[in-house]
Amino acid sequence: MKKHPFFLLLLPVFFVFHGFVENYTFISLTDCLLLLGIYLAGSGIVYLLSRLLLKQAMKAALFAGFIMAFFFFFGALHDFLRKNDLFLHKYSVVLPFFAVVTLGLFFYLKRKGAGSRLPFFLNALLLLYIGIDGGSLLWKALHKSPASLTGASYASTPMVRCDSCPRPDIYLLLFDDYSGNTTLKEVFNYDNSSLDSFLEKEGFRVQKNSHSNYNFTMGSMASILNFGYLDNLKDIVHPGDYKDLLEAIAHNRVVNFLYTQGYSVINYSPFDLPGQPSVRDNPLLPAKIRLITNRTLLNYVARDLQTWVDLHLKDSTLLAGQRIAAFDRENAQVLAQTKAISGRRSDRPRFVYAHLLLPHFPFFYDSLLRRRSSADVAAHFDEDQPRYYLDYIPYTNACAEDLITTIKKNSGGKAVIIFMSDHGFRYSPNGTPLPWSYNNQNAVYFPDRDYGQLYDSMSNVNQFRVILNKLFRQGLPLLKDSALFLRNKE
Repeated sequence: MKKHPFFLLLLPVFFVFHGFVENYTFISLTDCLLLLGIYLAGSGIVYLLSRLLLKQAMKAALFAGFIMAFFFFFGALHDFLRKNDLFLHKYSVVLPFFAVVTLGLFFYLKRKGAGSRLPFFLNALLLLYIGIDGGSLLWKALHKSPASLTGASYASTPMVRCDSCPRPDIYLLLFDDYSGNTTLKEVFNYDNSSLDSFLEKEGFRVQKNSHSNYNFTMGSMASILNFGYLDNLKDIVHPGDYKDLLEAIAHNRVVNFLYTQGYSVINYSPFDLPGQPSVRDNPLLPAKIRLITNRTLLNYVARDLQTWVDLHLKDSTLLAGQRIAAFDRENAQVLAQTKAISGRRSDRPRFVYAHLLLPHFPFFYDSLLRRRSSADVAAHFDEDQPRYYLDYIPYTNACAEDLITTIKKNSGGKAVIIFMSDHGFRYSPNGTPLPWSYNNQNAVYFPDRDYGQLYDSMSNVNQFRVILNKLFRQGLPLLKDSALFLRNKE
């Protein structure tokens, strides 16, 4: 324990094992083995490079262990600094600071001996932590309980499991940026009544005066899936707020409650859900491994670098071309996956969340369902294009109608289907908030056609309050239907 640097191997073992135990209900142990192998190999490479520089084995192990610890636990450190309003969380500060500390540690180890107390302490500490996690794993294995993850910051309304309630499959079909037909008619003089006619013919209840509570996707989805207002947001949305919203979606109350009702969750969205990471993932590793890797330095830098690239290089022709191709592929993939899953039988009820960037820009098709050229799409790659937006609606409707028809056919009409949008089209000639940009699509299909609890002016915050009350007799009180305008700090 004093002479050998077991801690360098124990560190990745602890990190992966702790993540496995923390997400025991969602991840299989075999899914973790490849990740553990990658992390062990990475630790070995860092150690060998350190050995070349420091010569002595223990010094190299301590130096490599410090680097790997920073890599593994960067997310926890970054979140702590950000939530406590410390400027150190900024990448322009924390990464240079780490580099300076790493350089200082290198020269210290180069001049001084490694000693035996620190290696013994690190070996013992990691073995203790692994032992504690082992005890936690044993307890979870012996006390099986419904899967759930917690963490949303919203005030909790008591909810109870309903053992006598039927458990139909539930499909949340979210069509991003789709304005309600009232707005399309009154503001843009666009007749989209054929969509309402289709939905009503299929037995849906259409809420024609529904509206969103927020004017951007992350805010709307955090509110919808936690059926609450975002009380921690002010009128200006800061970059850190987006991370909090992603966390709120990743630990949302709707999915956690459905787990208690015995549901499995299928996630075809760009957001992580409790126990179900986004399908848009690294093809080399199982998707659920993101539940472990999402707090590492690499994941945080990749996530936040994407945000920076989107903000600062949004006018780049190269970036636009890459994003256009990705949007097109993802829409087609989500449509195909959702239709396919509806045709598969399952011994558990399912909650399927399909999030489609339709009729959200980029606008791929014209009003005759003809594919636009890539150059034409790239030239109109922004939201301020009402004509292209309206021309994209027929294609959107064709996709929606085909998807709904397929789900109803495959489920025998026994699945609950929620067809809605997160907000309306946000085009504004002078940048001012316009009330009609909140009017959204909202239609619900219940197999028993009992729509007594739905109402025409329902807003997104009450969507799942009504649905959970109807399906699982929860008695959740309805909130005031409001709309809030939030501006991006950038």
